[in-house]
Amino acid sequence: MKRIFLLFACNVFLMGCDDGDIIVSDFNFDVDSDLNLCEFQGNRKVLHIVTESNEAISLTFEQNILENIEGVIRPGTFSVPINNSNRINYRRLDATVNSDDYFCQEIPPSNPNVLEEFVSTSGGSVEFEIIKVSGPDVDTDDDGIPDVDESGPNNDIFNYDTDEDGIPNFLDRDDDNDNIPTITEIGGENAPDIALDSDDDGVPNYLDPDDDGDGVITRYEDLNALDQRNPPNQTDLNPRDDDSNGNGIPNYLDPTSTESLTVDFFRNNILSRRFNITVVFNNITLENVDSERTIRLNSQGFGIFQIDTTNETIEIEN
Repeated sequence: MKRIFLLFACNVFLMGCDDGDIIVSDFNFDVDSDLNLCEFQGNRKVLHIVTESNEAISLTFEQNILENIEGVIRPGTFSVPINNSNRINYRRLDATVNSDDYFCQEIPPSNPNVLEEFVSTSGGSVEFEIIKVSGPDVDTDDDGIPDVDESGPNNDIFNYDTDEDGIPNFLDRDDDNDNIPTITEIGGENAPDIALDSDDDGVPNYLDPDDDGDGVITRYEDLNALDQRNPPNQTDLNPRDDDSNGNGIPNYLDPTSTESLTVDFFRNNILSRRFNITVVFNNITLENVDSERTIRLNSQGFGIFQIDTTNETIEIEN
């Protein structure tokens, strides 16, 4: 873990003594530190770390994190102000302790002993930067195609949206909006083949809105999709179940079957995601509980933690 030496301008920690002298200190945490998260009743949360040098640093705050990340497509940020509800605590301990054991209790344990403690005053803020988890094997939408292969010719993962539904391919479980999931159109998870091209038109099925090249888009070959009341209602969006001539080939893959029904409903795009969230302190002042000494943090990385969404719906643009 990197150590932060506080002998720089603007972005340093400074302890000011009563007589104006400066004590230079180093803190064994930074923007790359792995933070732990405790959640209590309501929206109260504690981000915390106990470093190898027995420094216990915590941020207690009230915020519904999921409300700030659900539906986020590109990296984004949110912040919380430092006040009576949202506060930072720094302690030097006389022994090591597990961070969860120390902070994930309503009342901290009596041991180890606190040698020195600083608490935040009102003012300043903490910024949370939301970043998708990345890597060569990450498949955010579980469609059988890794994110790195859904970034398009310009390697712009956030703007590569082949069906132009407002959802980038790496988040889109149906990349051509034909109501056949991408995982199905590449042959399933056991033997995926992203080059599958039923009509040999050079466009793989998972990107082809008309898989059999009969002039009727796949979505419209789902003849049992709607309850035909006025107005019609979505019932079963599954073109795979329609085989009008009984030849064992679903209509959407059978160029000899061209019956159609206007189906402008789409499967819900539901997925679970993981985010890295980087935490940065901005313009924070910590006061010693036993003296008038202070620590000032202009802009200092606190660390990174992960959070998941579950059954999150990414909305299609109409």
